[in-house]
Amino acid sequence: SILKNQNIINYSPSEFAFDYKGCKKCYYDTKINNITLKTPFPGAFSKFDREQKKYYNDKSSKIISKDLEDGVIVSNYNKKLKSKILYDKKKRPFTLGGFIDAYIDHKNSYTVVDFKTTTISEEEPVKYKAQLQCYAMIMENPAEGSLKLNPVKNLGILCFDPGEITQVNETDCDFKMNTKWFNINRDDDELLSYITEVQDLLHQTKAPPITKSCKICEFREKIKHEK
Repeated sequence: SILKNQNIINYSPSEFAFDYKGCKKCYYDTKINNITLKTPFPGAFSKFDREQKKYYNDKSSKIISKDLEDGVIVSNYNKKLKSKILYDKKKRPFTLGGFIDAYIDHKNSYTVVDFKTTTISEEEPVKYKAQLQCYAMIMENPAEGSLKLNPVKNLGILCFDPGEITQVNETDCDFKMNTKWFNINRDDDELLSYITEVQDLLHQTKAPPITKSCKICEFREKIKHEK
């Protein structure tokens, strides 16, 4: 166990959107026992991500939303962000590290932007709230050599919802995507409470029980009984 060796757990902001919210046993095994099921990320989504970053870089924040403060979008920063050692509400150390899609450089502050190719829904900002808050915490508390942006006053996701094909020929087509900006309120205290909850799970000496609704746990049990 990495905790027995007194190592500090590093978290990727994106894992708080899906991994921890799923099966707790699978999450524990991934973080503590290095047992994970790797699935390939669809190439189409990687292409969407590249094109989104290329298009929005160096453009006005107003192209995202007229309600945003004036600023310039920076979406070509490709280095990994790393935090200094941070502490949860029980004084246990942890670090954060990951890659950001974009940020907006205002005159005296910054906005974190994340591009999401997904259905436009009011549930989306709730789903990704912890992820965006982590980016802000990293950039205000960077490890040596990592990007520092301070203060980060705003957070949000820009959703791209596949719409309709408007024109087609033999070699290409025009594919419309609907877009919507969702502002996310920053709350460091709420984030630290959330991370403390995650650390409570990972500091247990034993993995949590299997989740009956988890297909991976179901597969593991089936293999175990077949041996």
